[in-house]
Amino acid sequence: MSLTRPSYIRDILAQHKIRLKKSLGQHFLVDENILKKIAEAAQLSPEDTVVEIGAGVGTLTQELAQRAGRVIAVEIDSRLIPLLTEHLRPYANVVVVQHDFLDFDLHAVAPGQKLAIVGNLPYNVTAPILEKLVEAHKILKSATLLVQLEVAEKLCATPGTRDASAITIFVQGFAAVHKLFSVSRNVFFPKPEVDSALVRLEFYEHPKFRAPEELFVRVVRAAFNLRRKTIKHALTRSPLLALPHELVLEALQHAQIDPQRRGETLSLEEFDKVAQALARLRELRNCAAPRSR
Repeated sequence: MSLTRPSYIRDILAQHKIRLKKSLGQHFLVDENILKKIAEAAQLSPEDTVVEIGAGVGTLTQELAQRAGRVIAVEIDSRLIPLLTEHLRPYANVVVVQHDFLDFDLHAVAPGQKLAIVGNLPYNVTAPILEKLVEAHKILKSATLLVQLEVAEKLCATPGTRDASAITIFVQGFAAVHKLFSVSRNVFFPKPEVDSALVRLEFYEHPKFRAPEELFVRVVRAAFNLRRKTIKHALTRSPLLALPHELVLEALQHAQIDPQRRGETLSLEEFDKVAQALARLRELRNCAAPRSR
């Protein structure tokens, strides 16, 4: 049994009458060297609990199981669970869970312990998965993720440049991002249409910004939802904030940001200054407002 032989995977899928679904982004790694490199890049130890996103038939899971103390293999496709369970039977430290990772409760996995995340991410749900990881940053140690090459470049982009996006700011606000190496589309079965890259996120003990988390995220999202508009226009028109025009102008003045700049040109530090200014002004206005009796 070799999970790095495309012919073997093709045969077992046929035997179980399983046709892979493009909607689930099912592309299995079949290169032993790449699998080992990914597992090594995750920097796992026998003390670690790792959650694997999209275990598939267990190709990467086997490598993780040889390095981590405990592996939670999460797979959304119920048809693959019998195959996954069979392939992982020799590994007593693996728990197979049939679940959509986007709805999976990370907080219940190992209370009191920070988790390592590893996964070959389906291209069509990469952004929601990254957002879920950012939301759970307090209980995460690291995330070692195989993503579309274009996404890897976006995650590593310098905020304020053309290559950056909202997800660039979100992720870099909570984690140090490292692009480790590129992965050819030729090492997958079936072969996808694009190349991939491995990135490693190392989550900070505290976010890189000082503003309230929810407000910071809303400001960034509002700016990029209307990225071709000025920052003043984006913050006043966005339903995420619904801020008065004069409050936005005052906050931008405090943050020393030109109201005519486009939001996409702001650095992470500048977004932080804007969000901090808005938080202070809101607090002042709330304190000054007459209390109803």
